[in-house]
Amino acid sequence: MERYKLGPATIEYDPMCDKEKPQRISFEDVSAAAFRIQSEIVKTPCVKSHMSTTFGMEIYLKNDFLQHTGSFKERGARNALLLLNKETKARGVISASLGNHSQALSFHANNLNIPATVVMPNVAPIMKIQKCRSYGANVIIHGHDMKEAKYHAMSLAKERGLTYINGSFVPSYDHPHIMSGQGTVGLEIVEQVPDVDAVLVPVGAEACSPGSPPPSSISSRMCSSM
Repeated sequence: MERYKLGPATIEYDPMCDKEKPQRISFEDVSAAAFRIQSEIVKTPCVKSHMSTTFGMEIYLKNDFLQHTGSFKERGARNALLLLNKETKARGVISASLGNHSQALSFHANNLNIPATVVMPNVAPIMKIQKCRSYGANVIIHGHDMKEAKYHAMSLAKERGLTYINGSFVPSYDHPHIMSGQGTVGLEIVEQVPDVDAVLVPVGAEACSPGSPPPSSISSRMCSSM
């Protein structure tokens, strides 16, 4: 298992995100997540784009910016929080993020009465820092980049007995409960555009892409994820 050192302390990766022992997610995991999070996650529309005329094909955009905090990250955050046991929820959770994952975790932790701490680097947008605080999270500004913020969050998790929920940075988005939650967007796409031929997933952060193709592949026509 890969380790990182913070001065005299040694911090290990979250066991949920161990690249040497990756945890698989299945369609059943995504389907269960969809049922689990449905009460508080917006089922966002797939809207036909004006680009359809330009490119001579029907193009639909999945508008997940309509979630409470403006990001699909809420899907994974809520799913991960709901899967914690009672004792873990009582102790609280912690994570590190520049903004979207922090906001999602803060919002849904508050909704579920789970104490949340988010560590954000000093380059994080002020607006997102303020949003996290408005959702009731304990916001700690630490580090010049995500690497420093994450290491500090993992150190605090170990010191305070908090559960680290990994939603950003290496090994970033490979938390199985985060991925299965994010993948629910794929189920909605197939339901809303049942004859979809292809699903294009822009990847700046890998969280959405691993979960999306499996649900998409069950449509009556074979879908390709590009």
